[in-house]
Amino acid sequence: MMTGCMSRTPLFPFVTFLGFTTLLGLSGCTEERQTLGTAYVAPQTLTVRSQISQKSGTVTTLKHGDKVVIVDVQRRLVKIAAGANEGWVDAEDLLSSEQMRQIQQDRERQRALPSQGAAAAFELLNIHIEPSRRSPAFAQIPEGGLVDILGRMRAPKNAPPTKTSSLLVERPVVPRRPKKEQQAKNGFHIIPPPPPKPPANWQELSAERIDGAETPREIAADKKKAAQELAAKKAAEAKKPVVMEDWTLIRTKKGDTGWVLTRNLTISIPDDVAQYAEGKRITSYFELGSVNDPEKGLKHHWLWTTLAGTDPVDFDSWRVFIWNLRRHRFETSYRKRDLDGYFPVKVDPAGESIGRTFHIITKDDDDKFRSRTYSFDGTLVHLTGTEDLSSGPGATITQSNPNGLDTNKMQAKAHPSWFRKQWSALIGRFTGK
Repeated sequence: MMTGCMSRTPLFPFVTFLGFTTLLGLSGCTEERQTLGTAYVAPQTLTVRSQISQKSGTVTTLKHGDKVVIVDVQRRLVKIAAGANEGWVDAEDLLSSEQMRQIQQDRERQRALPSQGAAAAFELLNIHIEPSRRSPAFAQIPEGGLVDILGRMRAPKNAPPTKTSSLLVERPVVPRRPKKEQQAKNGFHIIPPPPPKPPANWQELSAERIDGAETPREIAADKKKAAQELAAKKAAEAKKPVVMEDWTLIRTKKGDTGWVLTRNLTISIPDDVAQYAEGKRITSYFELGSVNDPEKGLKHHWLWTTLAGTDPVDFDSWRVFIWNLRRHRFETSYRKRDLDGYFPVKVDPAGESIGRTFHIITKDDDDKFRSRTYSFDGTLVHLTGTEDLSSGPGATITQSNPNGLDTNKMQAKAHPSWFRKQWSALIGRFTGK
């Protein structure tokens, strides 16, 4: 019996070693490219590099909206695959599928908005996904390029975007264990003796001045004063006004919609009309008809909206200009001031009858939105109707923040434990998955 047992005992290490070798061989044969998720390119162009370093070579260049597959994650850097090309990019330059779907829905809705006039770019101008400098720019307007104005918005200058950078997830900060607690956990350590007691006359010793030194009471008062000054300084910084910027929602000739800085656009209304703006900014304009002047040629009647201050409205006054054939000049036919006006201003297409009809949305003193309809007969403007709106004018941007890809989960999936990786490969070998 003892001889039989001894003859079977050496087989166990051999069988274990054989199974272990087979596991390694099968895992090597079935290693394939893993897929952690899909994403879309956010900026206009994206350079894909062969290595994590920014100095590495360029693999390929992708365009806005291109779909990529995520195969690896290293903190904020993501390895993607586009066709046969693989390389590394910054996670801030990618959008999740939900984010891209939301952006496409916003663009479809914005393409249907009525134009509020045309504007030209002073210089090469970036078009952003959102009214934020940190939002990716997916297209550009050439110098002098014309675009349609769809809306406007005021946003903080340094505000972060809401639809981008969501691939980055802040990792929780793990509190470090104090050294004493770690030493106590690790094992035996020498307990230090208790500190000595202060002398009996410690109060008298503390109250003495040496070479003009301050007393403890004066030192405490100085510390309290310094803390109060620091708190007052922080409170003053918190009360500083936030720097705001004007953004304009535009539509290009190709139908692309996006946000640009308003200060880089110039309204395309004729100069002989714009000179009557009285220092205000023209936010929209519309043609209401035309007349043929024998001396000056073809002239148009205009409706425009203007904004004088920095209120969060689209316009605070509107005006109708007509061309006076007898005096050969522009004159005001109708004007409304000191109001809270909102886009869109709608002008009905010209019909068979003389004149045009347009609609103005305002917020009245009772905090209700109303749409007023006016009729222009070629000379005078008449109020023809007022309609209460159940809600405010349609928003031109969605404020929701769609969920992005969780790089923490991706990184855990991309770098599993060694045994789990080998076991998954073995299961995939036999199941064919």
